[in-house]
Amino acid sequence: MLRARRRLYVFSPLPPQRNGLADYLVEYLALLAQDFDLHTVTQARLLPDAQQALAALPITVLSEAQFLALQPDPAAQTLFNLGNNGDCVYMLDHLRAFPGAVIVHDVSLFYLHQLALQRARADSLFGHWLAEEGHAIPGEFLQRDGALHSTPGLLYQECLMLRRVVGSGQGLMVHTRYAERRLRGAVHGLPLGAEQGRPLLRMPHFVLPPPTLPADRRAEVLAKFSVSADAFLMLVPGFLTGNKMLYEVLAAFRQVQAQCPGSQLLLAGEERADEYPVSQRIAAWWPEGDGPEVSGYLDAEELDVLLGRADLSFVLRYPTYGESSGILPRAALGGGQVLTVDIGAYPEFQSPQVRTVPVGGPCVPALVEGILRAFRQWQGDTAAARASRQAEEATRQQALAPALLYPGLRDWLDQSWRMAQPVGAAPAPTVGAGS
Repeated sequence: MLRARRRLYVFSPLPPQRNGLADYLVEYLALLAQDFDLHTVTQARLLPDAQQALAALPITVLSEAQFLALQPDPAAQTLFNLGNNGDCVYMLDHLRAFPGAVIVHDVSLFYLHQLALQRARADSLFGHWLAEEGHAIPGEFLQRDGALHSTPGLLYQECLMLRRVVGSGQGLMVHTRYAERRLRGAVHGLPLGAEQGRPLLRMPHFVLPPPTLPADRRAEVLAKFSVSADAFLMLVPGFLTGNKMLYEVLAAFRQVQAQCPGSQLLLAGEERADEYPVSQRIAAWWPEGDGPEVSGYLDAEELDVLLGRADLSFVLRYPTYGESSGILPRAALGGGQVLTVDIGAYPEFQSPQVRTVPVGGPCVPALVEGILRAFRQWQGDTAAARASRQAEEATRQQALAPALLYPGLRDWLDQSWRMAQPVGAAPAPTVGAGS
């Protein structure tokens, strides 16, 4: 007889929210639904849209109030899909009240920490938290020269938020070795790892193969964003937030624009002017209107078309690190060159297309050098050479498909569940063969 599937409540941003965490989770929902009695939990105001967006999947979409009405549910597990994002603040109280497994997408959680404090009107608690924790700066947070990666205030906020997340989590998941080291450094003294009863999984961000689109559809997208066939296209993909090093990219482009005739810089994302007013900066530096362009929000298909067309992509994030992002390998799949930062920039991912630049003072000169190098390659490039690079990159990334990564996620959920059960508790449903 088949055993009942364990119920899994998943807290996460959900489609149609314009959020990379929602995009991430949706790729695993159908797989999770095969092994679990799957329920996703969202804020009440977002419930109708989420229910409509996920109607085709065999899952139940609940509001926070509906979830609370079903508690206590001791036979169920919770999973939190958490990042440094305002859409995640609602999860923090639930994480404490209903501990579960936690996917930590960005270990630099000081923005989430700030939002949580504002929400609780508790800014004055910051100093008390430091005293309570007796916190010292771990070595993981020092640069090569011994200087801090960021200001002490931001650093402490990051550490304190991570300590609260880890302290409530029954299992943790990160995407890279860098993120694991930084997480362990921030929560030193807390038990972490399967040997300590709190499993820690390091599983890379998935990569989806670019869609196969008709030529006329690709042409339509490129025309929409005014990308000409003979342009040397430079791309900044993703939301235009304050951590994307936009100032450095604009400064570098300004220096090389005259040396790279036919070049175009497209900032392919929605502007977050409260974090960095990029349109205002462009207007000031290029008053004649011959500067970079901002696309505004674009969907995943449009972004894939642009990544496949770009001759150079800038995947730059600092002081948050982007180690969780799938943009870096997606950019490499296009066959163009990619520049990223040399701190926390998905170090496991290796590709001949990807080069790193330092943060700080040397960044702009390194970006200038990278742009000129990519421009020279573009001048001598052929369609056949680019197609060959794309094919090689697709082969290199085959193991990063969601379906191939999912068994590790499922096993981690099982392990986290088993280790969290009280000694002597009756066995609860597990997933896998025969479930």
